[in-house]
Amino acid sequence: METQFKKGIIYYRVSTEDQAQFGVSLEQQKKNCLSYAESNHIEVVKMFHDDGVSAKTTDRPSLQEMIEYCSQKSNAIDCVIVYKIDRLTRNVNDYTNILFLLNKLGIRLISTTEAIDSTPIGKFIGNVMAANAQLDNDIKSQRVSACMLEKIEQGHWCFKAPLGYLNSRSEINKKIIILDEKRAPVIKWAFEEYATGLHTLEEIRQKVNGRGLIGWKGKEVSSQLISKIITNKFYIGLMTINGKEYEHSHDKLVEKEIFNKCQNILKGRTRGENISRSQAKELFPLRHFVICAYCGRPLTAYISTGRWGGKYPYYRCYSKNCPSKKSIAKNKIETDFKNYLETIIPKDSFLKAFKATILDVWKDEYKNLNQDRQNKIKRIEELKEEKLKLIDMKKRDLLPDEDFKEAFDKLKSEIDVREGDLSEVKLEEFNIDEAVDYVFDFIRTLPEYWEHATFEQQIKVQGLIFAEKPVYDYIKFQTPKLSPILQIKKDLALTNSSLVAPTGIEPVLPH
Repeated sequence: METQFKKGIIYYRVSTEDQAQFGVSLEQQKKNCLSYAESNHIEVVKMFHDDGVSAKTTDRPSLQEMIEYCSQKSNAIDCVIVYKIDRLTRNVNDYTNILFLLNKLGIRLISTTEAIDSTPIGKFIGNVMAANAQLDNDIKSQRVSACMLEKIEQGHWCFKAPLGYLNSRSEINKKIIILDEKRAPVIKWAFEEYATGLHTLEEIRQKVNGRGLIGWKGKEVSSQLISKIITNKFYIGLMTINGKEYEHSHDKLVEKEIFNKCQNILKGRTRGENISRSQAKELFPLRHFVICAYCGRPLTAYISTGRWGGKYPYYRCYSKNCPSKKSIAKNKIETDFKNYLETIIPKDSFLKAFKATILDVWKDEYKNLNQDRQNKIKRIEELKEEKLKLIDMKKRDLLPDEDFKEAFDKLKSEIDVREGDLSEVKLEEFNIDEAVDYVFDFIRTLPEYWEHATFEQQIKVQGLIFAEKPVYDYIKFQTPKLSPILQIKKDLALTNSSLVAPTGIEPVLPH
């Protein structure tokens, strides 16, 4: 009976192991699939094959190309023909996913040697074949892993040698690890130099690159690679597998004492660098706060390392395109900032007059607040009287139950609301005179306080002083918008006025 499939594609694959053990060649699979297509009157429109590639994953060039071809030409393809399921994949999940995709595209999967089809039995057989292929693969992997572990326990490395060594073979063709005559001396030197504690890991990286050390791909040594090298125990004759260490038969490149010194320095440096980065941030209270006068971008900061290892802190503009292109010493800009604070601090005569105004405003506000509180208390007492009268009327049976409940609930609700409002208007003992003196004493000592404050305190003070971020032209600070008290002082100074009774300043009342 002629099959309903008219056009199809063929996929075949062979791994190196298949060719060595079973002799299942690409040509045999291709011939078998073509013979099946001819017998079933299927026109083969395209063929795909992977040569010497494992089926553990679907990451195979021709398989991916075939899947893409099916997705694009699904209307012109009726089936995909393979020699066996394990040619397609040796993983149950991959088989299920490929089969699902083909079914979705309306394409049938055909195995020339296995009875798989769209019937329940056919689907079951397909799943069994895929599971069997995966089982076979898993058993082989387990055997290989066990064999490799046994070799490692015997002191033989089964993988690619790390930089400084080479994979080679002995006179009797046995796999061995030998020193790389070109790279080994440079790597040994790197360990010895780093062990002195005079160089950072980055400096060692630059030096070995300068000495011509290159990685396997012909590229210079990266930061990641130099870190792997310095921490790799392979160089002292130890192999680490799954957290366990094994003695190796290869030549040691580095003495254990030197290696341990490197690890101690590396750990110490790492902790120190982490602390330094944290401390570096706190070294620069004006970072991201002060604005560059040339481009309007915030200043950033950095620590420069001098020729002899000295550390020098600087501020600079954040923008790479800033026309100023200047860096300025931390001490210079922060001294300028402190000096600027000196210029914006009000004089005692101003503070004295301003204090009198604050006290007058406070008294008026306190009086109004007290009157409002008394009004609220009076109204609550009235409502409670109404509630008592309502209860009395109920006791004398002058109100029906429904009317009483409705009126009682309404009164109770209003009392709760008004008592809540009253609780927000607290009249506490508060010495405004002492409070104002405390604030003004703080204002008088702002420059000294900022200079000796912690990083967090400096940030808070800056936010309190400046309503807008200050601008710096690398010589002096320009006049910014300040907080209300300091802004009034500045405005009065600009108009050459003396403070008599400024209006519009209302201190925040205690809550």
